[in-house]
Amino acid sequence: MTRADWIVLVRFLHILGAVVALGFSLSYGLWISRGDAVGGPARPFALRTVSWIDRRLTTPAYVLQLATGLVLVLLTDVARFKQLWLALSLGLYVLLTVLAMVAYAPAHRRQTALAERLAEGESVEAEYAAAGARARRLGLGVTALTLVILALMVFKPTL
Repeated sequence: MTRADWIVLVRFLHILGAVVALGFSLSYGLWISRGDAVGGPARPFALRTVSWIDRRLTTPAYVLQLATGLVLVLLTDVARFKQLWLALSLGLYVLLTVLAMVAYAPAHRRQTALAERLAEGESVEAEYAAAGARARRLGLGVTALTLVILALMVFKPTL
């Protein structure tokens, strides 16, 4: 394979990773809303499904994004690392990764645990509502950062 062939292949994988990662991420709110609307055992099922999708598809796709993005820069032009849009994108990627690991994941686990207690008949509605609101805010923050990175990648602004 020529260098140009490798660039096309890696670019395809990079775009595929973006579609998978962002697509599934955007569906999380829908899953959780449907679980909340149905209630009972559907609530923890929806939250566990989000976790399952995240571990097996979304997170690997985000890792693929980083790997293929770095390979693309190495294959095309290492000087791109000096471009502000790429530096901002990488910085935001680190920020969203830390936010997802340190804040969102624990909030989601707490929400899931409370949903399971609710499904068992415990009276933890207020706690669940507070945990759900926190997880929702953090999830929206992570998604917003992802969309900013996407915009930087597509528009490549010169700031």
